[in-house]
Amino acid sequence: MNRATQKQEAGRKKFAARQSGLFMVWMLALVLVLTACGSGGGTNAGTAAQPSASAEPSPSSEAQAQATPEAQATAAYPVTFKHIKGEYTLSEKPKVIAVLDVKFADQLIALGEKPAGSVVAGTKDEFPEYLSAQMDGVKVLGTRDEPNLEAIVALNPDLILMTDFQEEAYESVSKIAPTIVLDFYEDWRDTLATIGTISGKQAEAEVVKKAYEDKITGLREQLSAKLGDETVALIRPRPEGIRVHGPEHRTGSILYEDLGLNAPAFVQAIKDDTSVEISMETVSDIGADHYFLLSDDLFAKEAEALASSPIWKSLDAVKNNRAYDVNSTLWIAYYGPLAINIIVDQASEALLGAN
Repeated sequence: MNRATQKQEAGRKKFAARQSGLFMVWMLALVLVLTACGSGGGTNAGTAAQPSASAEPSPSSEAQAQATPEAQATAAYPVTFKHIKGEYTLSEKPKVIAVLDVKFADQLIALGEKPAGSVVAGTKDEFPEYLSAQMDGVKVLGTRDEPNLEAIVALNPDLILMTDFQEEAYESVSKIAPTIVLDFYEDWRDTLATIGTISGKQAEAEVVKKAYEDKITGLREQLSAKLGDETVALIRPRPEGIRVHGPEHRTGSILYEDLGLNAPAFVQAIKDDTSVEISMETVSDIGADHYFLLSDDLFAKEAEALASSPIWKSLDAVKNNRAYDVNSTLWIAYYGPLAINIIVDQASEALLGAN
């Protein structure tokens, strides 16, 4: 007997002691009717009803689900989905989520949620600036390269999200809590759909995706009108050489596919990988009309060496102020809808404002 029924029964007994037997019978019948209505026609209270293909929801339950976000989220479970390590079923919305890639934090925040704990992308023990205002109270769980197992255990998560980038840590991590492993290189839209399913925010995920598609559609038209046949290259100086990112690179696809920018022939020839590395002496072979120069604290020395080299300074794009410095951590490491919208904004602002 549930708590509501217990209270009704106690009240019925007290009332029956003061009333006639006939009136007591009448009240008992009324209680039984009310209890049957309140329990959903025989379903035990406190037990989640399983969805049925033949069952039609009552109008009142439909109205409640439409009016209450909590009811909508509850209706989304249980849900089963596949990931790299198999299948997992969520019986309810996880309350304490640990993420081992910052892009998952980005995805959750984009949907109005946030993780309980997250790794950081760089060597500094802090979250990226563009997310910092939304990450108040979120515990640092080490770095993406080296997750802190003790910190994850202390968090006591309901669910852990990671990518195959941390394959070596999976065996240890999965002993702490149920762990979902997603493809590191998966398109952010697919990841967003999964995060929407996990958090019961499928509708919100569709809104975020649609807003992005609408945004880039407008920007593609503006950029095409402004640039015409002019080409754009994305490069990153590193100790081993100058890395040139191709159309298959995650950020390259934002520039060349989403924004519809033209890649020079050198970049178009990058077919079997996401990037190639060239020497300083062959930078002019890229032949782009515009360059996005990726740099951060890790490779600041290499970026400065390129910027000060006579070869770089001799490029027409550089002489005409068509080389733009951008932060490589933001442009490459985070890869969630919030970061990607910033990339799109920065790229379009630079190109549309170019001479």
